[in-house]
Amino acid sequence: MKYSLKILLCLTVLVLVVGSLAGEKTYAKYPEKMITTIVPFKAGGGGDRWFRVLSTRAIDHFGQPWHVVNFPGASATVGWKEMLNRPADGYTIQYGSYTPVIAALKEKKPPIDVSYITVVCYISPMRSVLVSKPGTEWSTWEGLKAYAKKNPGKITVGATEALLMGPAYLLNQAGIETTLVPYASTADAVADFLGGHIHMLGGSVSTVKPLIPEKAVAVVNTSEVPIPKMHKEFENVPDAKAVGLDGMAFPRYVSMHPETPDEIVDFFSAKMGELLKDDVIKSLLKKLGEEIWFVPHAEAQKDYEKMRVKIKKVIELLEK
Repeated sequence: MKYSLKILLCLTVLVLVVGSLAGEKTYAKYPEKMITTIVPFKAGGGGDRWFRVLSTRAIDHFGQPWHVVNFPGASATVGWKEMLNRPADGYTIQYGSYTPVIAALKEKKPPIDVSYITVVCYISPMRSVLVSKPGTEWSTWEGLKAYAKKNPGKITVGATEALLMGPAYLLNQAGIETTLVPYASTADAVADFLGGHIHMLGGSVSTVKPLIPEKAVAVVNTSEVPIPKMHKEFENVPDAKAVGLDGMAFPRYVSMHPETPDEIVDFFSAKMGELLKDDVIKSLLKKLGEEIWFVPHAEAQKDYEKMRVKIKKVIELLEK
């Protein structure tokens, strides 16, 4: 009986060791087949362009091609669910954005749990730059603080919901009381700003850049992600860090099923870093006016958790 027990224990250990070695061998060979890349938006949009550009050179860095598929709908939650319904083996990735995170956090019974995800890496930032008409008393950060202190709530700040979050988060920290005006579209917000119906506009770099310097002046970059030096219009514009506050940026990111093995996630993150340094990819993205911002897995995952908390706080601010 004693010998039988010893034999059983030895066999159990052997099975565990062999299983462990087999798992390591599997990860060492990854990837062995095509990788499906889910875009939770319609073809032709920003996320779709990103993944299709990256797919042109993916095989040179991953050793396997990418197959881009679109699963639009329900504020990008359809694509998120599709990713979760597939095996956690690293052969399905998803283009991630802030859209489903905001949508889910606004719901009492959200269709997805936005904490149940692995963020492989960040690939690009979206930030909101707060602008004013030239020559106003609030056309500088210090001027804005001084004017708002004397005239609380008088200044109106308009933008789409996502682009209004950065200004709302920053202004709240600074104790600057304004009236926040959410818009359904960027075009409407810009039109009202140019028409004088709102005092300040929150917009992406690509949106506000054409307005500077004749029709607008940049007051503050509401994120801590610096604006690239190639955009000379923003050369002397302070960011959140420069004014001593916590900023808010929304990343474009690559995500995987949260149960994907760490070895695969880390491998994919490293290869994404290589892919984004590819000269062809950099050239194509530059032509599209896109900005590369690579943040590896460990750092990106931590930042994503912070971003969720910030979004929840700003949703509460906007709902007041």
